[in-house]
Order: sequence, then structure tokens, then C-alpha cells
Amino acid sequence: MLKKAILFIFLIIPAIILSDRLIIRPVEGRNIAEKAEKKDRPAIVRLGERLFRDDRFSTSKGDLPASCSTCHLLDEDPQGLRAYADFFNRSWVSSRILDPRRLELRNSPTLFDVGEMERLHYDGEFPSLEALVKGTLSGRPMGWLPGEEPAAFDHVLKVLINDRAEGPGAAGTYREEFRKTFNVDLEKIDRERALGLVAKAIAEFTRTLKTRKDSAYDKFALLNGLDASPAVGEDGPAFGQKTIARLTRLEQNKTLKFIPGFGQTELDGLKIFLRTEGENSTGNCVACHTPPNFTDRSFHNKGISQREYDKLHGEGKFAGLIIPDASTTVRPSSQFREIPSPSNPALVDLGHWNFVDLKQSPLRRAGETDDAFLRRMIGTFKTPTLRNLAHTQPYFHDGLYHKFDEILEEMRLISEMARESRIRQADEELLKIRISKADFKPLSAFLDSLNEDLRRGY
Repeated sequence: MLKKAILFIFLIIPAIILSDRLIIRPVEGRNIAEKAEKKDRPAIVRLGERLFRDDRFSTSKGDLPASCSTCHLLDEDPQGLRAYADFFNRSWVSSRILDPRRLELRNSPTLFDVGEMERLHYDGEFPSLEALVKGTLSGRPMGWLPGEEPAAFDHVLKVLINDRAEGPGAAGTYREEFRKTFNVDLEKIDRERALGLVAKAIAEFTRTLKTRKDSAYDKFALLNGLDASPAVGEDGPAFGQKTIARLTRLEQNKTLKFIPGFGQTELDGLKIFLRTEGENSTGNCVACHTPPNFTDRSFHNKGISQREYDKLHGEGKFAGLIIPDASTTVRPSSQFREIPSPSNPALVDLGHWNFVDLKQSPLRRAGETDDAFLRRMIGTFKTPTLRNLAHTQPYFHDGLYHKFDEILEEMRLISEMARESRIRQADEELLKIRISKADFKPLSAFLDSLNEDLRRGY
């Protein structure tokens, strides 16, 4: 309760009420990021960051102006540093008369290394960063409703043309900046091309948001000659076995070297993380959270949606949900892409089930029918990175957990449920997780070793 009160105070301190519209603005300055050398960045990246931070693209029909940076913060909020994420379980969106919701569907993920993702959002809705930008500028994050895409894009173009060098990062009017960057006159190109250039600029900026790979773990791995990533054709489990073997040889030869921030406890956690076979202290984490970004960039059902749904409606209710097969469903489905509600048991979030390409997806197995494949996609979500977790909590796509012990306990419990066939369409990797509470401390220490010093700016 105290945390919620503090969060409310921090949100309201910089808030100003203008008419009936709630204006929530981050603290100005970006002190850390402004210290970083940015003069040599390409013009398209500088323009992209300005567009990223401009809240004028959001609709005036709602009560909460927003920009991309509203949900993807670095050092703008007095509560502390973020890894281009926010502080909410589910991000806030502008409330509208026709849709008074305040919460976005899911938790905001970090944008670090997003340029390496093949599909974007937890459910893989967007095939590219450019598509994601267009979807965001015309979607609920900016206050727009379904069917308002043309109005949203008209509004974006209007802001661009009428700009008077306003807002953070302005090096001139948008007309001047687009002329210098793209050699175009915004008043002489059509809306579609203008939106394409906006999307390109913001996408190029986000592609520059890369982790430095200089955490305590990275330094330990480099010092001890550990491979930073799997070899070509090597999967996560094979990489884990190889790394454990290397560590064992170093320990036997008494040549293993520790550094500040990575000692014996972190090493114990790393071994649990990498271990994929065994009855005890087997995290099987590396099967999905593969270095160097600690994600396989794929989609898995780890039982999270089922657990959230059953906490509201009762144990086993998710298993009894009637979910249509491939031949009868329309995807994406508003019913199966929604926050679970205690008053409406029909609503649930099935994740990638909504967007998986039944014919072209690399996840489809040989000989698998459309119906079987779609059933296997129930409750699947993209594997998040484990880097900089100290600055991305709360965790999971639903943002239900704030501490490592909580998420580790949840994974321990879900893995037991999966072995008892109590998780609907459970990912097979769940069955191999065998951890106890005694493993939580070393695993947490290892996860902490993946944090970088964000105070330097990015």
C-alpha cells in the first residue's frame, strides 16, 4: 500500500490539470543522457529521438498526453533509472469516453536490443520496428481507438507541418529537420510517405539502444575465456553444457578468477541457470534465455496467462476455456487478447496465438496440422531479455511480480504443475526446471550480475 501511495505522489507532483485533461510530464533535464556524447549521431537518429519524445502526436480527446518515452523511460522519472521501461504493472493509457480504460494490455518491456528482435511486442503483433511505430502512433498508447487510424495519421502530419521548433531535442522545425534529413518538404509529400519517414526515424533511434555487454557477468566471462554466445548451430542447452564444462576445468585447475560483483554465489547461480539436466538445482533457464541477450527471441507458454486467469476464476478454469480451432476462429481476437476480468470469464490473453502465421512460422513442426499448431500457441509470449532486470520490474507480461524470489517461486510452482499435466499446452522446457527455494539466492545473485550501469546514459 505504501509503495502505491509513493508511486501516486511521484506521478502527481509533476502533473498539471488543464481543463479536464490530466497532464503528466516527466521531470525535464534528462541529466544522465544529456551527458552522453550525441553530437556525432546521424541526423536521422537525432530526429528519431525527438519524435520519440514528442507527446503532441497523442489525441486531444483523451486525458493523458503520451509519447513513446512515456512508457519507455531512462532517467526522466524521480523514482529512479529505467531500462527504457516504466514503473507500472501494466502501462497507463489515455482514458476516453468510448473506452474509459486506464491500463494497457501488458507491461512495457525494455527497448534495449530491440533492433535484434524479429517480431515485436510480447505477442509478436508487429513484424518490424517501423510497423510497431505506426501501430503505436495510431493505437491505444497514444489514446486512439480502433477505427481512428486515419485521424491519427492526419494528426501526426498536422503536428509535423505546424511545428515551431517546440519540445525537447528540437534543432529546428520539423519541416526543416525533415528537409535536412530526408531532402523532402513535408507539405509536398503525401501522408503515407510522411508516416513512413516518421516510422523510419524513430525505428533508427531505437536501434541505437543497445546494451554494452559490460555487466559484472560479461567481465567475468571475458576474464575466464567463456564464450559470449553460442556458436553457429549451437542451441541454448548445448551452450550451457559447454560452459559448465569450461567452468569445471577452470575450477579443477584452480585458475578460475572472480571479480567485484561476480563471486562464488553468482557462479553457483550461473551453474543453476545453465544446467538443463538433473533432479536438483536445474534451472534450464538457458534453453530460452540464451546469451548474449539472454533471450531466444522466440515464443513459449510458461503458464503465466493461465495462472493469472485461474487466480481470478478458480484453479483449473483456464483448462476448461473453449478456444476455437484454426478453421473457425478470427485472429487477432478481442476476446482472447484482453486483460482477464473477474466479472467476465470469457476474457483472457492468449499472446502469440493471436498473431502466429500458421503457414510461415518457424515454430511450426513438420507434419503438424493447423489446429494442432494453433493449440500449441495458446498462452505463448516472447521470451524477455534478462539484462538490466534491476531497472525493468515489475516482471512478466502481466507485471504481477516485483522481486526475483517471487518470479523464481512462480517458475518453481509452474514447473511442478507442468510435470503433473496441470498447465494447458505447457512448453516442454518447463518440465526440465527443477529448482528449490535454496536455489533462489544464487540465481538472484547471478541475475543481478547482468545489470549494467545505466547512469552513463545510452
